[in-house]
Amino acid sequence: MTPFRDLSFLLDPKSVAIVGASPKAGWPARLWANLQHVRYPGKIYPVNPNYETMWGVKCYRSLEELPQVVDHAVIIIPADRVIELLRNSPRAPFRSATIYSGGFGEGGDAAGLRRKEFLQAYAREKNVRFCGPNCMGLVSTRSRAMLFPDQRMADIRDGGLAIVSQSGGLLGSLVRAALSWGIGLSYLVTSGNEADAELSDYLHHFLNDERTKVVGAFIEGVRDGEKFIAVAREALNLGKPIVALKVGRSAKGGAAAMAHTGALAGNDRVFDAVCRQNGIVRVRNLDELLNCAELFLNLNHLPPGRKTAFVTFSGGLRGLLSDLAQDAEVELSQLKPETETDLQNLLGVGSSVGNPLDTGWGGLSSQETYLKCVHLLLDDPQVDLLALQEELPQSNVRPDKESNLLALAEVAKKSAKPIAVYSMITQSINHYGLEFKQGCRLPFLQGAENMVQTMKHLAIFGEAVQAHAERQAQPRISLKPLAQEVREKLTAKKILNEWEAYEVLSACGIPLSKAFLATSLAEALQAAESIGYPVALKLCAPGVVHKTELGGVRLNLQTPGELQLAWRQMETAFQAAAPTSTLDGFLVQEMVSGGVETILGSIYDEQFGPSVMFGVGGKFVELYQDVAFRLAPVTRDQALKMIRSVKGFPLLAGFRGEPPVDLDALCEAIVSLSELAAAGAELFHSIDINPFICLSHGGKAVDAVIVTRAKR
Repeated sequence: MTPFRDLSFLLDPKSVAIVGASPKAGWPARLWANLQHVRYPGKIYPVNPNYETMWGVKCYRSLEELPQVVDHAVIIIPADRVIELLRNSPRAPFRSATIYSGGFGEGGDAAGLRRKEFLQAYAREKNVRFCGPNCMGLVSTRSRAMLFPDQRMADIRDGGLAIVSQSGGLLGSLVRAALSWGIGLSYLVTSGNEADAELSDYLHHFLNDERTKVVGAFIEGVRDGEKFIAVAREALNLGKPIVALKVGRSAKGGAAAMAHTGALAGNDRVFDAVCRQNGIVRVRNLDELLNCAELFLNLNHLPPGRKTAFVTFSGGLRGLLSDLAQDAEVELSQLKPETETDLQNLLGVGSSVGNPLDTGWGGLSSQETYLKCVHLLLDDPQVDLLALQEELPQSNVRPDKESNLLALAEVAKKSAKPIAVYSMITQSINHYGLEFKQGCRLPFLQGAENMVQTMKHLAIFGEAVQAHAERQAQPRISLKPLAQEVREKLTAKKILNEWEAYEVLSACGIPLSKAFLATSLAEALQAAESIGYPVALKLCAPGVVHKTELGGVRLNLQTPGELQLAWRQMETAFQAAAPTSTLDGFLVQEMVSGGVETILGSIYDEQFGPSVMFGVGGKFVELYQDVAFRLAPVTRDQALKMIRSVKGFPLLAGFRGEPPVDLDALCEAIVSLSELAAAGAELFHSIDINPFICLSHGGKAVDAVIVTRAKR
């Protein structure tokens, strides 16, 4: 793993040079104005060879003429001139710099890529750090380094949220919204093309800043997967959430894949698996990101579990919350009968007891009744976290509502379970509301749907922190090295035929249906007698992945005569379709009856390495897309969570009177496949077992494709 870069000078500079300074309107002038507005305490040096003075201070002709080596240079000149500047600065007159201009290979042009390579070499040789290029700068509220050219952000409040964004324009909108919510920030960074400092470096710096409690990230791509996973685990160790919004869910990266697993993975499902396994809170939109920040910044502690209860004063909202919770797969608390009885006696007519709880007039009209409801829910062992319908006041017209909120804040301080409040829909927050919010330390979430998603993220993050601590106390998975004969097979061909794939899978402990490779019809007949009819017949040929498209699969052959006819027809069809190709033989295989068809797979991701996949559906898996991915290797518990996470799980648990499948055997198969993929990470591109038939006792792979990373 590449070590984390030291970003101290970059993010907390004590002196700044503005290269490309100009008194005319534009980014340099805005940067100067912002630094003056926030009263930046360090030295600021304008640099422009065409001026003697600027903004009432001396202007320097070049960086070389500065009276000191500055901590940070903001460089706002065209790309070619950036390279010229650096070539003329052999002694590196700065310790870090932000390069705002584009033209460093964003479009893949050769000249731009050469400029980017020059920047990277300069950073290594001179031991300096670069932010960007092609970015909009950064902000440190502690250092009052307001190096972002947007004067609408000049009044950023100091606080516990740090954000890194690979989009500059998007970050501006996000931060302005955060300010309107009263959310304070510690750092803001637009990382741009990340020629030097990259996403994980910024995340690492934020996590190790004691003021920063929550880290946000807008991500277009991850350059160093191993480093990203390391920083995610660092966040779990510290109990600080990383809230990530990543674009690219609609990417077509797997469209041309040679196996189902690659087609299903794309470039997003593996990233999602990384988030799930390493506690990263992945959100769908900017509103959800801000709601998560608001919640995590104002929590006293994490929840003990995932069971969530909601309180409302509206029957209509009660129904909506039930729907939203189902859509978000939130685990709703099943209140104890004693709790429901106590609530019913307390609230009486007009309430709807249950979860969500509609307190009706009883909760609205009496603070005592309202708080008793809260305590009854918090005392119920089936409730791990609680959200109550409220709004930030816009004026002092409802002192009773303000009193309820302040009383609730006191309850939250003492409660072992997190409490949040939420508005039905997104509300505007005026100055009165912001002042009230500062004195009432509760999370104020915006909109019912965002709230439900946010409470789900809180529950999952709390569970991830606990699971990480438990894993740290357990011995690491010890991978067995691949046998030499397996390695030889994987380095010999790009695509293994099915028989060769079976040999690899069998050597690694994955159960298979009984099969033989026959190179003559006589061998096929003998194999069928040994297996017992009915049998399947499949052709084995170099490079052939989807045999059915060539008419290369026949099922339920009941007699030797049917086997002979199928052999001759398939042989003739193959010779007609691929006259210059050769056959390795035919696979004679037992027919496995009953059970549930699933798919097991693995794909090597260029950023994150080997992953393992499970799904329900067999030949329909690409249609249903009902799959779960995790990074390999996985434990048995992780495999079981994968199985339970798919929508088709009821088919495995016993649907409409069918017997349940052997989940232990299925877990073992997933674990074995994951260990095979991890042990041979440098050899495998993808592994496809489709279908793997799950039975009431055991399970069997009945088709397999292995694509290697061999260059042939």
